[in-house]
Amino acid sequence: MVSKILDKLPLRTVLIVPFILQILGAVGLVGYLSFRNGQKAVNNLASQLMTEVSLRVEQNLQIYLKTPHQINQTKLDAVKLGLLKMENLSAWEKYLWRQVQLYPYINFTSVGNKKGNYRGGQQLSNGSRMINVIDASTGLNFNSYNTNALGDRTTVTTLAKNYDHRQHPAYQKAVKVGKPTWSSVFVSLLEPTLLISAIQPVYSDMNQLEGVLFTALRLDHLGRFLNSLKVGKSGQTFIIDRQGTLLATSTTEKPFRTKGNERQLFKVEESSNPFTQATAKYLTAKFKKLDHIKKSELLSFEIDDKRQFLKVLPFQDGKGLDWLIVVVVPEADFTKEIDANTRTAVLLCFAALGVAVGIGILTSQWVTNPILSLNTAAKNIAKGEWDKTVESERADELGELAKSFNSMAQQLQQSFETLEQRVQERTAELAIAKDKAEVANQAKSTFLANMSHELRSPLNAILGFSQLMTRSQTLSPEHQENISIIRSSGEHLLTLINNVLDLSKIESGRTTLNPHKIDLYRLLNDLEDMFQLKADDKHLQLVFDRSPDVPQYIETDELKLRQILINLLNNSLKFTHEGGVAVRVSKESLGRNQQAEGGNIEHSEVSPNTELSAINGLKISQFSQSNNQIIATPNDDSASTSSFFLHFEVEDTGPGIATKELDDLFEPFVQTKTGKDSQEGTGLGLPISRKFVELMGGKMSVCSTVGKGSNFKFDIQVIAVNAADIESPKPSRNVIALEPNQPTYRILIVDDKPLNRQLLIKILSPLGFELKEATNGQEAIEIWESWEPHLIWMDMRMPVMDGYEATQYIKSTIKGQATAIIALTASVLEEERAVILSAGCDAFMRKPFREADIFDAMHKHIGVRYIYEDPAQSDLSAIKEGDRAMSAADFVKLPDSLVADLKLAILNADMDLIDTLSEQIRLKDAVTAGAIANCIENFEYDKVLNLISEAISHE
Repeated sequence: MVSKILDKLPLRTVLIVPFILQILGAVGLVGYLSFRNGQKAVNNLASQLMTEVSLRVEQNLQIYLKTPHQINQTKLDAVKLGLLKMENLSAWEKYLWRQVQLYPYINFTSVGNKKGNYRGGQQLSNGSRMINVIDASTGLNFNSYNTNALGDRTTVTTLAKNYDHRQHPAYQKAVKVGKPTWSSVFVSLLEPTLLISAIQPVYSDMNQLEGVLFTALRLDHLGRFLNSLKVGKSGQTFIIDRQGTLLATSTTEKPFRTKGNERQLFKVEESSNPFTQATAKYLTAKFKKLDHIKKSELLSFEIDDKRQFLKVLPFQDGKGLDWLIVVVVPEADFTKEIDANTRTAVLLCFAALGVAVGIGILTSQWVTNPILSLNTAAKNIAKGEWDKTVESERADELGELAKSFNSMAQQLQQSFETLEQRVQERTAELAIAKDKAEVANQAKSTFLANMSHELRSPLNAILGFSQLMTRSQTLSPEHQENISIIRSSGEHLLTLINNVLDLSKIESGRTTLNPHKIDLYRLLNDLEDMFQLKADDKHLQLVFDRSPDVPQYIETDELKLRQILINLLNNSLKFTHEGGVAVRVSKESLGRNQQAEGGNIEHSEVSPNTELSAINGLKISQFSQSNNQIIATPNDDSASTSSFFLHFEVEDTGPGIATKELDDLFEPFVQTKTGKDSQEGTGLGLPISRKFVELMGGKMSVCSTVGKGSNFKFDIQVIAVNAADIESPKPSRNVIALEPNQPTYRILIVDDKPLNRQLLIKILSPLGFELKEATNGQEAIEIWESWEPHLIWMDMRMPVMDGYEATQYIKSTIKGQATAIIALTASVLEEERAVILSAGCDAFMRKPFREADIFDAMHKHIGVRYIYEDPAQSDLSAIKEGDRAMSAADFVKLPDSLVADLKLAILNADMDLIDTLSEQIRLKDAVTAGAIANCIENFEYDKVLNLISEAISHE
């Protein structure tokens, strides 16, 4: 593919494009690697920066949060040393007041005993300090005293009345935990800041609770520390708890909201800072719950299609504190220089591209100009201008090429003159050979047409007269049997002729597919009935297996499918002497793996899958099939018109076929050793069958083992149809007279063969038609002009004037338009139909024909109405002639399926089925039906069975 595309490109393009692609490739690769390295560097830098910032925050938190507990520990040490007493809190005032001065980020430090007394020293952000008291002197009110520089009380403010600090959540939590821990974060009542208290219970030597120590830490100092950190140009750092409450942030946003006179904490997702809010929402979406963050996480996400780096670090101090340190930095803070470098690389790429194009154009011109000169000279030589040469003064490879080209041109001129003379001689020889081939082909077509006409015309008489004679009730049984033999032999000869003509049409590519909507089950049952008696005579088992999913109603070429199966079954039954023959039908999807083109033949054993051993070693697949019953599948009424494949197998237990004979098995007129020994057949059945299968969209193959048998397989493509689309077969009825009150129909019979004319006269004259004969087209025209027949039976091949010319003459007149002309021809070529109809014939009928077809055509084209044989009257005549002796010939002329069903019904003693079959036989031969009924009534079953077997042996 690539080479074909390159072959179409101009040489200049081929020379320039590689330069451009190389430059683009090199610069693009460098730019890509530079960009990727920049991205990697950005990721590393962002990771290092955020890790460093988060670690600094963590270290500062550890120091910052350790101080309150250290203050509590010093107070506890004073208690343990006896310097301060939990029962007397008055001595604590100056101690707590001085202690709060030492730590500017401590809001208050206090102590409360179990009696409800409380002392605390508090320092505000403006530097003022206070003493907070709850005891009997304050009436258990929470009083806050302002102090002077010496820590003495001055003015007093009551913050809460009847306040019991023991009910405070911090006091209760300390008692519950029983060790140093933290209170919940809360908003200061006096200042705009968040506070968190380090709390520690105090126990006596007897492990009795004496009180709780408090030290409150200001979190606004933590926010100022975060704000002092430099995280890129626009990065942020904030601290939240596991519930998502914002505790401290590097932005100017306060970590609380004021609603009325009350300050409240809020979730970080409710932050007024869009950057903080988007980061919090990403964390929530990522982890669902913040409790799921167990370790340090380095993440990235996008805000408005801009990438952000995110670092989340869990922080625990071992005393119940569990916070998250979040550092977020926009990628743009790091990529400014990288973007500048990328733009520079793109500009360099375009510059290099321009230089490469310029150099490529100059180079291509230097290389291609001499080549273009060579191309022009070559075109001139192609036009026959041998004197045009290539002028080149270059001494390089192209100069040497020009000299070689000029030398080659001279040699070509000489060779061309010699070759031209030889071509003229060979052309003359080929023209002669072509004329001979056309003459031979025409001779072959003429021979086939003549053979078809000359053989089918007498066969028409043989089969027609034998058909008339079988209807006679005056012939003796012996003569009836002879007539049956004549008819059977004639039909066999007709089959051989059709095979030869079919093969000729296949080889010339004139065979066409004629699909019809058919009942597949009925076709299979008819074939089973047709061959069952033959199998019984040879004591063979004949099995028809049909897969349950095979549809009953399909659209395909019924005649070709029937011929394929008949050919295969005939061969199997002919060469099989023990065991049996199995026919299997299954459905395959259209997308199956088909065999390779060329009809490859399998030489392997038959695959044993889905098979069961049966009588005499015959393999029968596990398909359900009722005997001679047509059972509609559930989907028959709603069958779709989808296309699919039907798979057929005809397997026998015969002598098998040698491997060396398999390769030529499907060649015309080739027979296997077994076939030659039998001295039967022509070697045309299998080649015709395979060609028909290929025409129907499938393949045929064979598996065979000498001594075990053969298995022929083929597929055909079909379409499922609805049951309503199938035409029901019309029962055959014998015409016995014309209906009354009809005009006297004048029928002209035109044929150069007396037997053919006599056959039609024998068929038509008993019904009262006026008949005249003509031996050629000229006589037909003369009789037509004077007698004006209603219908003309016109043979197409006659001396003096053929049927084509006579039909054209008659139909060219106004009077001739009222005359129906039906062509009779022995030709089987399908294209002959179009020629005949174009000549003006109203219909087309091939020889040999059936008398029912003659009557149907006359009814269709001139409206003749008939009286058919009345079954009731036939019953009466049959009863009267019931005593007539019955012979094997009576069964020979009956349909094979009826005879087979009758035999099976007698063997099974199924009286209901015998009565039904007798009624069907009565429609065809009332006398024979009456004789059969007589035998059944007299219990002469053996007599009927013996006559049936004798009839089968004569076939």
